[in-house]
Amino acid sequence: MLRKSGVKLEKALTLDLPKCRIDPQQFEEVILNLINNAADAMKKIDRQKIIRVSSILEDDRIAVRVSDSGSGISPEVGKKVFDPFYTTKPDSTGIGLSICHRIIADHAGALNVSSSEWGGSEFCISIPIAEAQSD
Repeated sequence: MLRKSGVKLEKALTLDLPKCRIDPQQFEEVILNLINNAADAMKKIDRQKIIRVSSILEDDRIAVRVSDSGSGISPEVGKKVFDPFYTTKPDSTGIGLSICHRIIADHAGALNVSSSEWGGSEFCISIPIAEAQSD
């Protein structure tokens, strides 16, 4: 799907990150949703289409970022983007990012949105490493 749409997928993944307690299938669902949203946001742009997935250890948390070169999210929309049923797309239910936010929160993490280095959107998932999580 990405190649057909002219989207370049870049990976900047840190190897040997410490373990964290996540459900792999739910985490995959979140990442795929963020990638699909990024690709969808770039459908109508005429410049280079890039999605970068990166991971890094920051203090006692693992940060995973999905960044794109789309048109970005305004601050007003950024405040509502995780609200259930909020959408800017005519053919969307508006529950995808809300579910992603809930999945990450259920894993003692955070999901935030900001601007990417290209002026698009950057979604950052922050999950505590296993040693930092209390039982």
